[in-house]
Amino acid sequence: MALLCAVCHRPDLLLLDEPAGGLDPAARREFLETSIQMLNETGTTILFSSHYMSDVERLAARVVMLHDGKVLIDNQLDELRESFSLALVPHDQAVSRDSLLGLSGCLGVRRRSDALHVVFRHEPALARELLARKLGIVQAPCRTVALEEMFIELVGGQ
Repeated sequence: MALLCAVCHRPDLLLLDEPAGGLDPAARREFLETSIQMLNETGTTILFSSHYMSDVERLAARVVMLHDGKVLIDNQLDELRESFSLALVPHDQAVSRDSLLGLSGCLGVRRRSDALHVVFRHEPALARELLARKLGIVQAPCRTVALEEMFIELVGGQ
C-alpha cells in the first residue's frame, strides 16, 4: 500500500529502499513496469537501492555499487556491460594478489578454487593484453561480466 501511495502522485523524485522486497514475482514485475513507464512518460527520477540485480538492470540507467560505505562502481549501466571484464587467472601462474591489484583498472581480486577472479575496468581484450604485457600471463580467459556476478566478485567473502 505504501508503495502505491508513493507512486500514485507521480513525483519528480522517488526514493525507494528495496522497492521489490516482500513482493511476489508478479507484483514485482508490475511495479518495475510501472516505474519504467513513469520514467518514460513523466521524467520521474527514481533513486533506489536493491539487492535484486535483475531489477537494477531492468530499471537503472546508472549504477552506484556501495560496500562498507565505499563506492565501488559509479557508471552508466551500458558502460558496465561493455567496458568491464572478469579475468580468470590460473593458480599455476606465479602471480600475487598484490601484483594484480597494482594493474591499471583492477578493481578486485578474489581467490576461488578454480582460479583468481580479477575484475577490471577494461573491456576483455584490453584486460587480456594488460595481463600479458605487464605480468606475462597469457592463459587467462577474459570476458564481460554481468552486474550480479560483478557484485559477488567485488564483495563476495568479505
